[in-house]
Amino acid sequence: MTRLNAHIGFQFTELPFLERFSAAANAGFRAVEFPSPYEYEAPQIAELLCEHELQMVQFAAPSGPTKGTTGICSSKEAFRSDLIKAVDYANALDCRMVHLMSGVSQAALGIIADSSTYRRNLKYAVEFLSGEGIEPLIEVISSDEVPGYLMSRYDFAEEMLQTLPSLGLILDTYHTELLGEDCLRKLNQWWSRVSHIQVADFPGRNEPGTGNIDFPKLLSMLEDRAYQGWVGCEYRPRTSTLDGLEELRRIMMPHPHEDDRW
Repeated sequence: MTRLNAHIGFQFTELPFLERFSAAANAGFRAVEFPSPYEYEAPQIAELLCEHELQMVQFAAPSGPTKGTTGICSSKEAFRSDLIKAVDYANALDCRMVHLMSGVSQAALGIIADSSTYRRNLKYAVEFLSGEGIEPLIEVISSDEVPGYLMSRYDFAEEMLQTLPSLGLILDTYHTELLGEDCLRKLNQWWSRVSHIQVADFPGRNEPGTGNIDFPKLLSMLEDRAYQGWVGCEYRPRTSTLDGLEELRRIMMPHPHEDDRW
């Protein structure tokens, strides 16, 4: 049975951030994700997860204003410090997946995301996180959505996946389609390496069912292959979060769980 988690960086944004945990739980979600917990102390987030019986699916290593440092940080010591911080949060939040964002080039500021720096840091990060019992993840993010983002091509991601067997892939349906790829074909191609899926329709990045992606076919693929991971709702609600959940349920949960939770 497919399990959907809330993405509280995109959903429930009608509320202050710390109130989104209870809102997600009240809407029936069992798990959440969001990219950066570092604005808050780890015990504060852990308490909210525990209070509302929520699992933390994945988050990103410290990314700063450059949407990641894996392709930017030339100092091994500084990069290792970021990884240690990510591990501390992962352990506190009982989260076993961490996204290693590549970073964006900002030429006006003299900041360049470089592929050789990325390869070196990614190899180190994969070894470091795997040694801590945490699965490292990458995601292909379209440069149309995030200009200058280094990890913006599937051929680059595929090189990393082939080189680093412990590395997992976040497959985002919207970004994949925005890059001109077929998200179902990519899911099939890299099935054994997909550790997390994020859904939004294309075009528009709204709820599944609002665009051109064949979500019933995607859902059938997940169920036929007994997908064990989570599916994150990384879409922009067209109106309010709650208004969009009924359509989401119709498209993504045609056979509801017994307790009617996600």
